[in-house]
Amino acid sequence: MTPNRLFHYRTFKEDQFVSLLSEGKLKLSRPDKFNDPWDCRVHYHVPTDATGRERVIEHWKQLHRKKFSRISEAKRALLAHEFKTNPSKVGEGLANAEKLLYETLCNRYRIYCLSEKPDVPLMWGHYAGSHTGICLEFDARCAPFAAAEKVKYVSAYPAFDVLKGSYESLFTKSADWSYEAEWRLITEERAVAASPRTIKTDNDFLTILPSVLKSVTIGCLTDKSTRQQIENLIKRTAPSVLVRQAAIAPDKYALIITPPFLTPDHAAIAKGRGFASLSALVPARGRKRMQKRGAGARH
Repeated sequence: MTPNRLFHYRTFKEDQFVSLLSEGKLKLSRPDKFNDPWDCRVHYHVPTDATGRERVIEHWKQLHRKKFSRISEAKRALLAHEFKTNPSKVGEGLANAEKLLYETLCNRYRIYCLSEKPDVPLMWGHYAGSHTGICLEFDARCAPFAAAEKVKYVSAYPAFDVLKGSYESLFTKSADWSYEAEWRLITEERAVAASPRTIKTDNDFLTILPSVLKSVTIGCLTDKSTRQQIENLIKRTAPSVLVRQAAIAPDKYALIITPPFLTPDHAAIAKGRGFASLSALVPARGRKRMQKRGAGARH
């Protein structure tokens, strides 16, 4: 089940931030722009037995027939015979298929990477300008984020069956990346889309309803002028968006975010005690900072 909220770490770029706040424009990424060289790459299982190779060759014949219908069946049978008599050609063919599919995935799909957690130091370091950027909070119960898929982390590089499709590679990563607790929103570029039912991007941008952006957390190493710039842009363009601030914990390797995120348990406590807002759960010093920044907007 998709969490109630999902987070996106990013560097602060004024033009893209303003576009998000005012127009609901999100910039998505091509798979070949990721920092993991295995990300979204397909690795096919190479059969070592005659029956398995025959199965792959018959599959290729069917695909070949659809794509090159003008080629005679006699010539197609000759090509298949070359694969059958030279088993190494099957492995070579699968390697070529991996490259072609990766190119197709990169041209067709766009990905928005999200996390279940807003306070992971490594994420801030890798994706949010070494703690000088921002972390966006989205309502994952609403479109399009309700369609996000959870990433599966595995210890061994998976080998996919070429006959069963391999789009699972879009959501499969090494266990080394499991600290990211990642979810992915996948779209198709409209100009090359294969399905009318998918979410569409236009030149890498997706338009969302402004109401699904709930808060913006500012990095703990963001300079004062940039922090003020971010706060002013939100106050002027999207006043309902809550501003949060990340800070270094004084006694451990951790980040403290103020005001804190309301957990289901906190929500129940607040409701039971009749608290009017999240600020009732924030320490007095935190409330003063919120008031100074004008960040007491409804979340």
